[in-house]
Amino acid sequence: MRQTRVDDAVRVLQVDAQAVSEWKPLRGAAGIPGPVPEHPGYPDVTPFWTDAGVTLVRSYDWVSRLDTTDNPLSLFPVWEADPADPASYNFAATDRWVEAVHASGAEVLFTFASAIPSGTGPAADVEKYGRVVEGIVRHYARGWADGPERPIRMFEFGDQPDFGLLHFSGTPEQFFEMYEAFARAAGRVGDELIVGGPSLAFPLNPDSPYREGFLSFVRERKLPLDFFSFLWFADATRDPMDVPVVARELRELLDRQGFADTELMLSYWNYLGIPTSEAPSDERAAFQAASAIHQQDAPLDSAIFFRADSGADPHYDVVDPAGIFTDGRDADVQAVAFSLIGHALSGRRLAVSGSDDSGFACAASRDGDTIRILIANFVAPESALAPRQSDELRFRVPYGTKHVEMAFRLPPQREGLVSAGVETARIVVSNLPWSGQPVSIGLQTLRGESGAPRRERVGDSGTLELDVPVEPQSVILVEVRAQHG
Repeated sequence: MRQTRVDDAVRVLQVDAQAVSEWKPLRGAAGIPGPVPEHPGYPDVTPFWTDAGVTLVRSYDWVSRLDTTDNPLSLFPVWEADPADPASYNFAATDRWVEAVHASGAEVLFTFASAIPSGTGPAADVEKYGRVVEGIVRHYARGWADGPERPIRMFEFGDQPDFGLLHFSGTPEQFFEMYEAFARAAGRVGDELIVGGPSLAFPLNPDSPYREGFLSFVRERKLPLDFFSFLWFADATRDPMDVPVVARELRELLDRQGFADTELMLSYWNYLGIPTSEAPSDERAAFQAASAIHQQDAPLDSAIFFRADSGADPHYDVVDPAGIFTDGRDADVQAVAFSLIGHALSGRRLAVSGSDDSGFACAASRDGDTIRILIANFVAPESALAPRQSDELRFRVPYGTKHVEMAFRLPPQREGLVSAGVETARIVVSNLPWSGQPVSIGLQTLRGESGAPRRERVGDSGTLELDVPVEPQSVILVEVRAQHG
């Protein structure tokens, strides 16, 4: 383990209040918005999403799957029904969730996928599947069959088709045919609609049928692919730099395959995705903030955090530990981190120096008369620092009475993951427009407000200096507000 020097303990963060740019729209969320008459047991998290500035919500966790067999909960419950008849569809609960998301200020990413674990087979009649998809898209994008007033414009096909039989039990070719039916159906509704997929579980696996094979099929059939989506959870690495590494490889792959105009979407991300993985809440929250900061400099166009709700899962009838509300309703420190990230990544982005690749990360913004500085100090656990035997992770997934062997490639292990041991952040904000004027300094941590705001005076040169104690596994939001008059 690296020894921390005295000068390592103080990190200087330089913030330029005049060097402004735009944030990437990476403040997406996954989860169930709240209760509806058909499913009353969910807490209303939309005020929390509004406060955190959520811009995009993925629908996959809702009871809104398009199953390929008869299922009373499916959007098209009986496959013998007529796709042209509005009465053939099961829209009610999903309509209310769509309206709840729109009321929160966010857009909906509508995902087409089968119900799991009960119905993962391919469509028996791909042509009819396409007509059913068209009816659903027409409902949500054009208001057909009393659809929501505000249209949905983004539609995704697939969710982890490479995750063995658990998510899709057909062949890659059958999956490709269903994507073609989906894409052409959306195109019949409107060529301005945004479509993509396939939400890969193992995005670094080379020469995968659902990676290179999928892209080849889309290119050969001249199908639209406005975005390419993938998931990433850091269970096996505990490294906040994973997402930039994975995103760079996928961006290079898309460019090399002729998809330079296709955007890259991180359709789910979090520290841990395996239900049996464990870590203290503060550690999860610090990783969450550090990763969110680093994602801003990755070649990503959108990102969706899994999951910003209670974790109640209608498909498995469990409470997913990825939920960020303790006991389903009270905010965990991960929820606090989610909110602090949202507040900090609003307004205009400011240039900052002083972050590292070891878990200490900083971002800053200006919104009117307020400067916000977000600091994350994630410390990787010892288990992540032990030498790794292989960059391939192998595991077995239960499927009925059988076990399916799975393997996926990890980013190379980094020596730089060892924490630098920062104890104090020395924040130097330059080029403030309030030279010689008083400002109010407030600090928020994972445990709430850190004392009452204090007053400071900006130097005559427009510079303000602050020393902020930084504990391991912490997230801190510093707010500097001008006090005119």
